[in-house]
Amino acid sequence: MSLEALVLALSSVVRPTSTAALYAMLCTRSPQRLLAAYLLAGLAFSVGIGVAVVTVLQQRAVTPAVADSRTVVDMVLGAAALGYAAGTWAGWPRRSDPDRAPRDSRFRRQLQNLSPSGAAVAGVLTHLPGVFYLAALNAIVGSTTSVTGSILQVLVYNAIWYSSAIAALTLSVFRPARSRELVAQVSDWGRRRKREIIVVLFGAVGVYLLVKGLLALSS
Repeated sequence: MSLEALVLALSSVVRPTSTAALYAMLCTRSPQRLLAAYLLAGLAFSVGIGVAVVTVLQQRAVTPAVADSRTVVDMVLGAAALGYAAGTWAGWPRRSDPDRAPRDSRFRRQLQNLSPSGAAVAGVLTHLPGVFYLAALNAIVGSTTSVTGSILQVLVYNAIWYSSAIAALTLSVFRPARSRELVAQVSDWGRRRKREIIVVLFGAVGVYLLVKGLLALSS
């Protein structure tokens, strides 16, 4: 697996929304059933998109124009990541109604009384392809000319991306109380540090992708 894709995968492991979903499922009477639905649906969705993208792109001949297009993608994604980091640092979006519940609170209420189908939907919604995943797919395509190699890298990326859910499911079988405790701690830490996490991760990735793109264009 390319180093760039690996770093992006590791940066995607802890997300406040996904840890909140995991904790909500672990607090139910049948967490294994919900976690399995969450994992299967999410993996099927994100792996399917990743495999389709790298397969189509790998079938294109490697030409200077194709290489330039991947550079442009990196720069666009880098600019988007920096913009999101800057907006989060500045406190955007601002709440116009002080009596309106924060989005995280509404999300947590929706996680209560989850059914397997609801858990499956949560698995998809908490793993929608974003800047990190798209940048990783772009890096994977540029790291090998083999379709099989690219697909394997997509599978590894998703295994890392879903590692917290896989760990939660495993622990819920053998040590359910401990699994709830650990996920609760991670969820609480992520909720309290959400702004800092977003600014640091998205800012670092944005700078990296922009610098990488500029260096590629100047070479």
